[in-house]
Amino acid sequence: MARPRRILRISFNPLVLTLSVALGVWLGFIAIGLTGYFGYQLYAGGNKAPVAEVFIPPPAPPQAEPAPAPPSTGEERLQKYEENYNAAQRADNERQERLEEQRRLSDTKCQFWTEQYRNAPTEKAKRNMAQECG
Repeated sequence: MARPRRILRISFNPLVLTLSVALGVWLGFIAIGLTGYFGYQLYAGGNKAPVAEVFIPPPAPPQAEPAPAPPSTGEERLQKYEENYNAAQRADNERQERLEEQRRLSDTKCQFWTEQYRNAPTEKAKRNMAQECG
């Protein structure tokens, strides 16, 4: 007693299929957006009030107005500029000298002859160390 196979008839309407997919995608975006919004409100919304209540900034003390500086002449300003410029130049030169010395002392030949002079202080090792480490 075999049953006859049932035939399933499917109607294919492209417009209905396209609209159904578009509606599903749209509803999915809305669901994701609402989930994100409510999650943010739950996480960040509840934390704002306690922090505001705990941290109350102290009132700022009244600040005295600084006394106005006497107007300086052009020559005084030029002299001050030159002093600042010369100080900056000296600082740059010192920094360059330190870097040059570090570079010279970190040279492999200098390190070799320095170690030779430490281990066996001879005139040759001293002369070569002075020549390489300069």
